[in-house]
Amino acid sequence: MLDFPVLRRYPRRQVRAIALPVGGIGTGCFCLTGEGALSDWQLMSRPHRGWRPPYAHLLLWVRTPSDKRHLRVLSSALEQLDADHGAPDSLSGIPRMHSRGFEATYPYGRALLGDLILPLHASITAFNPLIPEATDDSSLPFGLLEITLTNLSERPLEASLTFILTNFVGTDGIQSDLRGNITDFAEAHGWQGVLFRKEPEQRDPRWGTLALLAEGGEITSARRWAFRDRPWNGEQLGIIKTLLDTGALPDEDPHQACPPSDERGWDSSVSVRFEVPASGQHIVRFLLCWHFPYRNLHELGWWQGKPDADPIVRNHYALCFADALEVARSVIPRLNELHQRTLAFVQSILGRKELPDSFKESALNCLAVLKSPTVFRSEDGTFAGFEGCNATTGCCHGSCTHVWNYEQATLNLFPDLHRSMLESHLTYGLTEEGAQRFRLDLPPTDPTWSLSAVDGQMGLVVRVYQQYLRDGDEQWLRARYPKVKRMLEFAWCAGAWDADQDGIMEGIQHNTYDVEFVGPNPLCQSWYMAGLCAGEKMARLVGDEAFAQQCRRLFEQGSEWTDQHLFNGEYYVQQMRNAKEPSHPNVTAWHPYPTPPPFQMGEGCLIDQLIGQYKANRAGLGDLFQREHILKALESIWRYNFRKNFHQHYNPMRTYATGDESGVVLCAYPHAPMPYPPFPYWAECWTGLEYAFARLLWDYGFHSEAEQVVQAVRDRHDGSRRNPFNEPECGSYYARCMSAWSLVE
Repeated sequence: MLDFPVLRRYPRRQVRAIALPVGGIGTGCFCLTGEGALSDWQLMSRPHRGWRPPYAHLLLWVRTPSDKRHLRVLSSALEQLDADHGAPDSLSGIPRMHSRGFEATYPYGRALLGDLILPLHASITAFNPLIPEATDDSSLPFGLLEITLTNLSERPLEASLTFILTNFVGTDGIQSDLRGNITDFAEAHGWQGVLFRKEPEQRDPRWGTLALLAEGGEITSARRWAFRDRPWNGEQLGIIKTLLDTGALPDEDPHQACPPSDERGWDSSVSVRFEVPASGQHIVRFLLCWHFPYRNLHELGWWQGKPDADPIVRNHYALCFADALEVARSVIPRLNELHQRTLAFVQSILGRKELPDSFKESALNCLAVLKSPTVFRSEDGTFAGFEGCNATTGCCHGSCTHVWNYEQATLNLFPDLHRSMLESHLTYGLTEEGAQRFRLDLPPTDPTWSLSAVDGQMGLVVRVYQQYLRDGDEQWLRARYPKVKRMLEFAWCAGAWDADQDGIMEGIQHNTYDVEFVGPNPLCQSWYMAGLCAGEKMARLVGDEAFAQQCRRLFEQGSEWTDQHLFNGEYYVQQMRNAKEPSHPNVTAWHPYPTPPPFQMGEGCLIDQLIGQYKANRAGLGDLFQREHILKALESIWRYNFRKNFHQHYNPMRTYATGDESGVVLCAYPHAPMPYPPFPYWAECWTGLEYAFARLLWDYGFHSEAEQVVQAVRDRHDGSRRNPFNEPECGSYYARCMSAWSLVE
């Protein structure tokens, strides 16, 4: 049984927005919704939020002792009704159950259902393993659904569960070709069901195989139904009548091979029949396994190849198996083991009595990014990620350094993935002078992206040191140290950020706000100080004492200058300056740069003015500035940027907090006027920054304030208005939110 300790219970009025991703790292996923439906089928190497095949339903049949028969869709709500044509759901005319809430401790989720007539409760538990330092076992392409029926009466009930699923090989809801689909009977270790496939092989993301298998009773598998071509919605009438009569959907002709389908494809089902004992329970398990080997980087939005180059690549996970049925044969004997190891992981987090539950929930829930289409692994195992997901494409390509620098999850849980992304940037992202392109192109050997970002570059330096601390591999560090050194030295190039080598970022500084701050500012300066400290540590480790001393000198000068000139008595501000020409070609695309510079922060109170300190603390680098100034700045961010509500807040950009909700805005202007125009995102709330700020508050003893910041995020993602397992910024499943893992380190 998939028992797990429940960290969060969502009442039935707070389940509408819940969609829990189920899938492996880099394999795609589907979602279990708060209402018990199966949605967001994103198995074919592409996002398509909200899509599901024409049939993807669980149906419950019950016969009472008085021979009264009932049929229910195992979900609590219809999709939104269409005023002209009724509900769009393909089985909208079959009665539903009602929600009793949702329970979760990611990666586990459980939808709870009841019925107004039938004396039973149902629950649907979803599972895919998440096991630290076991990347391959956490990257298995399957989802297990465990349905538990509880008989509330004192007499046994006859029942069956039927999983109806369209053979959707060939369609991801965006592009579609269902011709030539074949559905076969399938069996693995006593589990029975169907296998979807298409012949012949096509070099296309929508080509592959999917297996649906079940255990837990008498199983009837149907590759296609006899009532398929009946007019006037006769197919759905056939489903209803046949299930009500027999509790199962039979195959049209089980003794004949399934022919290739026409353009309509095939619809299939697996039925499990059983008895639920009086005042007892019965469990049925459905296993979905998939194997879609190809990924089209062009249609995903991550391809800079020449017009005649092939944008199709193979997924790493698909190299481990021949097809979906082999996935099933591999994982079925291991289901209990994978569950127990995942359970041990979540219990280790829940057992941290010194931490608030909101910290644990945020840390675990944000790991859903790793199970989403935001990330993938290419054929050679290279780990890559968008910033997030648009509705049908990736959002912002390139394993963007100034976004991925914030996350702590991969380093701590899957250090091989963290190392893979680092090595990609060090191998393919570095110019001869040491500028680090903050977006990696694919194919990586012919880069077109040219810009470097201060926060991306300096954060990458710190991450290399963190990787060394995590692995303890001095040989690995020595091999990469020359490139790390070049990245720091680039800051001192003519026209770059610290050309006069005084420890102060004065040049044009591209950063995570998608603009360039001109003049010394705390965001880039704190990253610079962290990079210098990490550079000093690494230089001493490899015996480069002269460079270590240079990093130390610049750090001491820069830190002292920052405290003297950027700290205004409450927090750190920017000294706005005009750009000096000529600027280095890798730091800005503006030639010449506008005067005065637009999109600055000025004398605002910035949420991540100490973001370098956040990363420095994770790497054990110590205080970057005077301790009393750090404490005062954190107090000021809390005082000026935290909003108990947003009734009087004006935001010209994206809205991630509104009304009675609470949150921390990116920049506040309590004393000085706002520059016009300011940097674009100043009025927004980004959870990835809120978590980093909360971690800093906790680091320096502001525990109550840290708890309130994190609780505000959790309250905004409470299942009623926003999905607790998807924290968007620029796109869904945004990578920066994995800074939440720092809360439980």
